[in-house]
Amino acid sequence: MTLEDLARKARIVEDAWCAAWASLGALSAIPRTFADDTPDFLRVYTPTQQEMLLNIVLRYRSAEPVTAASIERVIAPYRKHRLPFQWWLTLGSDPPGLREHLHALGMRSWGGATAMTLDFAGWEPRYHASAPDVTLAQANTAQDTQAVLRVICDVFYVPERPMARWTTENPAFQVYLARLSGRPVSALATMWHEGVVGVYHVATLPMARRRGISGNLLLLALREAREAGCALASLTATAEARHLYEELGFASCGMMEQWSPGYDLNTMLTAGNRKRPLYNSPA
Repeated sequence: MTLEDLARKARIVEDAWCAAWASLGALSAIPRTFADDTPDFLRVYTPTQQEMLLNIVLRYRSAEPVTAASIERVIAPYRKHRLPFQWWLTLGSDPPGLREHLHALGMRSWGGATAMTLDFAGWEPRYHASAPDVTLAQANTAQDTQAVLRVICDVFYVPERPMARWTTENPAFQVYLARLSGRPVSALATMWHEGVVGVYHVATLPMARRRGISGNLLLLALREAREAGCALASLTATAEARHLYEELGFASCGMMEQWSPGYDLNTMLTAGNRKRPLYNSPA
């Protein structure tokens, strides 16, 4: 695969994440989430919600050199509303100097996730079946969707209210649930957008891992997306989950690096303290 092909597929993963984040802006939930989709960046923010599941900058592009002033224009709503926020970079597409300015601002990289795609053309996955006491289905009832939310929140240690916007309260998403002997143990969400199915929040409770449950649940979701007309699938994988996705046919195409405020910046943002300098431009 050429570098151009890898870059194109990495953009597909980035675009799927952008579509998912932007969908939060279409919800009628209170407080409202705002999604500013500009030619230069996608900015999502939710006033009064100091939860980074609802506040992020993605897909930052700039034909001009990155400056402290240009960064400040992007993050102005977070300053105004005292919100900690994430900033995600797709390696290879970030403008020169962006990392240095983010670091000077007080943001810190905590690593990233592998961007992966799957082409459904000729896709014939080979994966072992689940045990007979496992049931897999798209969640449609109130009971099942609540179970999906609990599993995802328990695995990722996140609060239910913001995660509900990503799953059970968001009509842009499909959510799936696996039960082991009747007990909810695994869940995930997908979003179909412009022929690509994005996969999000794949979660399995510790007691149910290494039994092929999440793999078969994902197979169900992918097959339904292909039947609905999707040609590609995209996701980002942790190091622990990458092998599973490769078994199902996904291939890596890049890296999404994730930044969040360091302690000092987080404190100043949430407290609204402007007595100290908030930005030291890199030399």
